Amino acid sequence: MLRAIARREVSAVRRVLTRGLAGDAAAPASSGASWDAVKVESLSETSRRELAGLQKAVADMRDAMARMAYKGPEPDFAAMKKETKNPEFVEEFEKAYKSVTAPDMAMTQVDTLKKNFAELEAQAKKHATHATTRMAELEAELKSIEAQREKIGTMTMDEYFETNPELKKKIDERIKNDQWFDV
Repeated sequence: MLRAIARREVSAVRRVLTRGLAGDAAAPASSGASWDAVKVESLSETSRRELAGLQKAVADMRDAMARMAYKGPEPDFAAMKKETKNPEFVEEFEKAYKSVTAPDMAMTQVDTLKKNFAELEAQAKKHATHATTRMAELEAELKSIEAQREKIGTMTMDEYFETNPELKKKIDERIKNDQWFDV
């Protein structure tokens, strides 16, 4: 049963990696279909919860970025000058308002996150290939155990010693040294 679960998980990871859905997590509004595809392929309840948390975090980030991008209406300084008794104050405020410039922010976090994500994706691919090779090894071992299980009822000692020559040498050495019942 554990082998079947591992096989399903590895195949799900393989499908996700081959489709390139991991890169869609940072895509804007078009990533809804990607989330649905990943949700279908995630098998365990834990992975579904983690995926929902990740989806909520990405949505929250998009909402925060949209709120920050909204500048609002520009002030109407001409109308303010007409309505006030002291238009000099409005002129000073207008000069100060126009002199304010937004600082140029270097977006190093995005580059860092892309680099980290690429490293994580490489690790995931490495683990997926390791898991598939290990599964192949375990399947071969399982086949050999099943073959031995079929033969065990009719196997003779000579046939067993052919597959395990070290045990044959060890037993012959103990018989030669007259160690019949030593543990």
